[in-house]
Amino acid sequence: MEDKAHFPPVNPVSAGLKGRCPRCGQGNLFDGFLSVRKSCQACGQDFSFADSGDGPAVFVIMLVGFVIVGLVL
Repeated sequence: MEDKAHFPPVNPVSAGLKGRCPRCGQGNLFDGFLSVRKSCQACGQDFSFADSGDGPAVFVIMLVGFVIVGLVL
């Protein structure tokens, strides 16, 4: 099934930094701190293809760990 919806171009960098949908730029991409939504509430884009696994958790652990070790030292 081909997607025939027309959406204006969205700047991927600004959409990513704001945590917005990559297709419409309106809906939220995240459903919490690290979990991705099932779909966009604005345009209905399915986000099931974006299974991040443990990537976000490892990134946050490394970032927070770096800051805490720096403060302890």
